[in-house]
Amino acid sequence: MFEFLLNAFPVFCALASFWSNTERKLLFLNLALCLAVASLLMFEQAWGGAIVVTVAGLSTSYRLITQKLLSRVATYVTLILMMCLVLTVNHFTGKTSLLETMPAFTFMAYRFGELHCKEAGLRVCMIVGSFNFTVYGLITQTWGLAITEALFAASNLWYYVKLRRAMQVSHV
Repeated sequence: MFEFLLNAFPVFCALASFWSNTERKLLFLNLALCLAVASLLMFEQAWGGAIVVTVAGLSTSYRLITQKLLSRVATYVTLILMMCLVLTVNHFTGKTSLLETMPAFTFMAYRFGELHCKEAGLRVCMIVGSFNFTVYGLITQTWGLAITEALFAASNLWYYVKLRRAMQVSHV
């Protein structure tokens, strides 16, 4: 039952993402998703993903609290430092295969979007990251994660298309 709840809560968050029509709602939902997915991955002992998602929650918290984007240089420096932390932990745990580094690619896409991009760019980064994390969830047989990330990619794609249409209409 506990495992079912751990898998269900991220799916619930992903379904709620279809109502995240603003950047702020998307960031709050992403923070809830970070907490849920980190818990799920720890239970599944997918440590590479759990570490990445935990650090990701810190980045999301920063963006929500400050409501500021970082400069290009500050974004790259922050990403490099965060990646070094994640890859160092992966190295010490012996999790250095391509599979264990897949969450790091998702991490990079999400963090770049959160720290440097406005809403349209953030959604593109989340689409790319969610697709990668969906594949990771399928490979590790973490079905809650796979379903959650597929839904999250779909909702972000939906809102990205809506944003693009609104931009095209406003330019005409």
